[in-house]
Amino acid sequence: MLYLYHGTTSVCAIKVRLTLAEKALPWEGEILALQRGDQYRPEYLKLNPNAVVPTLVHDGKVVIESTLIMEYLDETFPEVALMPRDPYARAQARLWLKRVDELHVHTGTLTTAVAFRRYFMRQTPDGRDAYVARKLDPVKRERLARIMDDGLGAPDAADAARRHDAFIGAMEAALAHSGHLAGDAFTLADAAALPYVNRCNVLGLAGLWETRRPRVADWLRRMQRRPSFASAITAWWDDDARQRFDVPRDEVWAECAQILR
Repeated sequence: MLYLYHGTTSVCAIKVRLTLAEKALPWEGEILALQRGDQYRPEYLKLNPNAVVPTLVHDGKVVIESTLIMEYLDETFPEVALMPRDPYARAQARLWLKRVDELHVHTGTLTTAVAFRRYFMRQTPDGRDAYVARKLDPVKRERLARIMDDGLGAPDAADAARRHDAFIGAMEAALAHSGHLAGDAFTLADAAALPYVNRCNVLGLAGLWETRRPRVADWLRRMQRRPSFASAITAWWDDDARQRFDVPRDEVWAECAQILR
C-alpha cells in the first residue's frame, strides 16, 4: 500500500502526485496544513525529521525527499517507465531533477515574497510572527522574516526572481531539441519541472515565458492538457489555496520585470 503525507499546493508534493498519476498507481494519503504547522506534529517528525512534505510510506517503509520518492516509485513500479532508456536522455533527466532541487529554495523565497507575505498581512501580526517562529533553522527563520518584511524588495527575493528566469531560459533551450525536457516522451524531468513552472504562473510570473519563450509556453499548455495535471494539481486547488495565492498579478509582474531589466 502507498500512503502519502502531502500538502495541497506544495510543489514537492505535486511532483510526487504527478508521478503517481502518470504511473496510474493507487494510493491513499493525508493532507498536512502547512500554514497551520501540521508538519511539526511529533508523530510526523518521527517519519520526517525535516518537517517537510511529502513523505511516502510503502508497506511500512518510509521514503522522504520528493525527488527520491519519484525515483523510488519509478524503480519499484517499472510497468510505466518515467525515465528514458537512452543513457544520454537519462542523464539529461537526472540533470533536470538536480536543477529543480537547486531551484526549490528560491521558489519558496519567491512564493513567500509574492503570495504568503500578502496572505499573512491580511491576518493578525501574531499569526505572521508565529509562522516565522515555527522555522526550526535560525538562518531560514531570519531569511523568512526579512522576506516577510520587504517582499520582492528583499535581496533574497530579487535573486530568486533571477534564478527562475535562468531556469525558464534553460528550459527554452532544452525544448529546442524535443517536445519534452529529456527525450521524446514525458519523464520524471517534466514531472519535476511542471510544479515550479505552474507556481510561477500562479504567482503572476507568466511573463517569464509568454512573450520571450514560446517553447516553454507550448510545453506548459501541453502539460496542462494531460490528465495528470487535473488529478495532481487542479483537484487540490481549494478555497484555502485560492486565498493564499490571491495576488495582483499585473503588479507582481511589473515589479519582477524591473528586477530582471
